[in-house]
Amino acid sequence: MTKILSKFILERHFFLVLVGLALPIALQDLVKFSLSLADNIMVGQISEAALGAVTLASQPFFIFSMLSFGIASGGGVLVAQYYGKHDAKAIQKIVSITLSIGILFSFLVGFITTVFPEQVMKIFTNDAELISIGVDYLRIQGITYYFYGFSNTMIMLMRSTREVKAGLIINVIAFFLNVFLNWVLIFGHLGFPAMGVKGAALGTVIARAVECIIMLIYVRFYERHLNFRFKKLFHFDRVLFADFLHYSIPVVINESGWAVGVSAQSVILGHLNSTIIAAASIVGTLQQMALIFIFGVAGASAPIIGNILGGGKDFSKVKKYANTLLASGVLVGILTASCLFIFKDAILTLYAIPAETIQLAKTFIGIQCIMVVLQSYSTPSIVGILRAGGDTTFTSIIDIGSLWVFSIPLGYLAGFVWEASYPIIFLMLRTDELAKFPIIIWRIQQKKWIRNVTRTV
Repeated sequence: MTKILSKFILERHFFLVLVGLALPIALQDLVKFSLSLADNIMVGQISEAALGAVTLASQPFFIFSMLSFGIASGGGVLVAQYYGKHDAKAIQKIVSITLSIGILFSFLVGFITTVFPEQVMKIFTNDAELISIGVDYLRIQGITYYFYGFSNTMIMLMRSTREVKAGLIINVIAFFLNVFLNWVLIFGHLGFPAMGVKGAALGTVIARAVECIIMLIYVRFYERHLNFRFKKLFHFDRVLFADFLHYSIPVVINESGWAVGVSAQSVILGHLNSTIIAAASIVGTLQQMALIFIFGVAGASAPIIGNILGGGKDFSKVKKYANTLLASGVLVGILTASCLFIFKDAILTLYAIPAETIQLAKTFIGIQCIMVVLQSYSTPSIVGILRAGGDTTFTSIIDIGSLWVFSIPLGYLAGFVWEASYPIIFLMLRTDELAKFPIIIWRIQQKKWIRNVTRTV
């Protein structure tokens, strides 16, 4: 037992830091995913078709949010290590590079979704009713990209300096505003007309705009660790820009490739019928809810490991820190998967959908609970520990490869060639988690990811 315990960090201070970072990050993600759940429940009360259409219409935003996450995470690898090195000048330059690129992508994707909504919807489904509803939603909702690019990137970068409370507060404000506006605009309360899915889209736009304005004010007058100044936008340091591209491009490819892969899974489901689309949509939202505390551990892992590596000390303890973080993630994963399985019946009663869809969703939840436990190890490994050491190329290959080599081909074959049952199709679309799990264990044990990536600027 003593030999086993010697492989972990058991210091009280470490766990205080872990909880102090993981809990606000988890609550921040809880706010985001609670909003998705609230949207699903409200839109689901309109009709099953509305729920399916909005789910498919939200796929471009999902892809963009992953792209934005990848850009910010790539910059965050450098920010975390330079923060550990106490190099404020380098941090300011990296933040300017990361924000500039994030904003450019947000305007590009926003333009595509607002100007070509019908073409975008046809990528995900050939159902005329779903396309029509989705186009109405996308024309309005697409405006959110213009705001999200700045606010989300800044929140992610602040995490690299262990500043998590401000982002949480800003997200909470946006959450309550969005839910309130959805209630008013979707159903026509307080004298407003009932706008249906258009109301859901408009409520999201207004909430994101307010979120962005608050973040602008915070960055300008209160933020102290990143040292960002708006006049520095689009001013790139050549050396650090090269480092940013080296570590960011694999992460961006990772997140965008993974997001496109998940959307490809939605395309497969979207060409089956509305019942499986609705059931998978519900389970997808519940999965995100179940993963929030796992992502909290993953989000805390990146600055903890990155700050240590950038500081150039305690390298002998890095593996112990990693072991402890991973054990914490697995414990959280087991607890959350158990809660999801136990309370699935109570949760599903919130949806105004047919009994057939509810029964199918229950089966999907059982499958997903197993995957949540696997993700409780792989997510902190990929998003936190390996990336913190700059091992971004490997994480990109394994994350995307498992999805495109296993999940998507097997899901397609199960749905359109083998004509398998819906549970089998759903299981095949989740096989990436089974495939990458042993590979990630092997990579963590190799220790090649333990390195300092900073330089003298």
